[in-house]
Amino acid sequence: MFKINRKWSTFVVLTIVIAIAAGCSAFGGASNSNSNGQSGGVEESGVNDDGKLELSISTWGLPDEVEVFEQLIANFEEDNPDMEVNIVHIPQDYAGKMNTMLAGGTAPDVIFTSDGDFGRWVSAGQFLNIQDYVDNSDINTDAFWDSALNRYKWNDRALGTGDLYALPKDVGPSVLFYNKDIFDEMGLPYPSPEKPMSFDEFLELAQKLTVDENGDGKPEQYGVGPLWWEGFLWSNGGDLLNEDKTEFILNEPQAVEALQYVADLTNEYKVAPDTKSLDAMNADQMFETGKIAMAFNGRWIVPTYRQLDFDWDVAPYPAGKTGEPSGWSGSVGYAINKNTNYPDEAFKLIEYLSGEEGQRIQTELGFAIPTYKDVADEEVFLQSDKKPEHAEVFIMAAETQRPGPWTLTPNNKWLDHLNQKLPELWNGEKSAEELINEIKPEVDRLLKEGNPELFE
Repeated sequence: MFKINRKWSTFVVLTIVIAIAAGCSAFGGASNSNSNGQSGGVEESGVNDDGKLELSISTWGLPDEVEVFEQLIANFEEDNPDMEVNIVHIPQDYAGKMNTMLAGGTAPDVIFTSDGDFGRWVSAGQFLNIQDYVDNSDINTDAFWDSALNRYKWNDRALGTGDLYALPKDVGPSVLFYNKDIFDEMGLPYPSPEKPMSFDEFLELAQKLTVDENGDGKPEQYGVGPLWWEGFLWSNGGDLLNEDKTEFILNEPQAVEALQYVADLTNEYKVAPDTKSLDAMNADQMFETGKIAMAFNGRWIVPTYRQLDFDWDVAPYPAGKTGEPSGWSGSVGYAINKNTNYPDEAFKLIEYLSGEEGQRIQTELGFAIPTYKDVADEEVFLQSDKKPEHAEVFIMAAETQRPGPWTLTPNNKWLDHLNQKLPELWNGEKSAEELINEIKPEVDRLLKEGNPELFE
């Protein structure tokens, strides 16, 4: 499952919460001193009593995910009998604990990195440049989804371009989930899995699916929720930053129009729950209990939804002025600790985990789409005997969706400020135009202050 590093309002994005208890223990895998005697970035270890080279790799996740990961590691060790891999499981507060480990020289050789944490850590020089390793390996990067691969590139100035500093473990697009039982009960046709709805069509459908039996303005059933606004923004031709990421442009007309549309779904048309409603029951719970007919969510929720007692399926995001659906996808990458004494062996490990065999094994869980396009077209991902019926919607999303806004810059204080202010729009306190114009100077200041290399 993905750890998406973001702090959005309830209407914006759902935080993927991962439970934990593990602390910062010592890990095997490399010497705490580099060859020059300087303090290194991994805990002292090396060859163990059995004569095997020990490596360490961090991970998070729930028990079923960890079980699959353990299987992957066991397969790798079987193929490499001279190596032993220690799994460092950190199921909660992963980023915080990894910050401590990186600072204290106890981080493992191979590091799980969410796409949201990647920019901060790579710009701080924590990861090894693996471009030469990739170029001289059997990995065919042309077979990867571009959006999965590019988010792990860095050129010492900007993200998304330059050399690879991690290989993607997976990519998790977001789509529109809908309760088929509610559609059947109300005699409504299902959304097309191929043709996205327009904004007007989406609003009309959400209105039909909203039920306020006593007319008190508090629907017993909402048409849609939660509202992940980024897809509406991009599909309408808007963006957060300009092309060279030096200016906040959410105040441009197509962006303002998309943001206002999202806010109006709640405040004017009342087809989505407001913050008061969500205080009593979050959006996931409302969808799972039939109080929301349609919901935006990511591929990672599929194993959970397969346990629901009603029928459901997926459809593309609605499309704005561009005519094309959009949205964001999450991802996790495998990076190598720059201070490991065993870079060759560490790359051998991530080469296996990111390779086709590793991808197939991980895909069986259903949490994510494999980074290899060909594997995504196979039954191992499509799983036609399981929900959703139209799993190909995720493939279309992987082709068109972007990494989340948290991947735009290494320092995201500008984005934090935006997220702190957006509830004023979602709650109807201010219009999109009023709010964005008001905060633009401060967002631009924080963007430049936090990312001076972009302005050189």
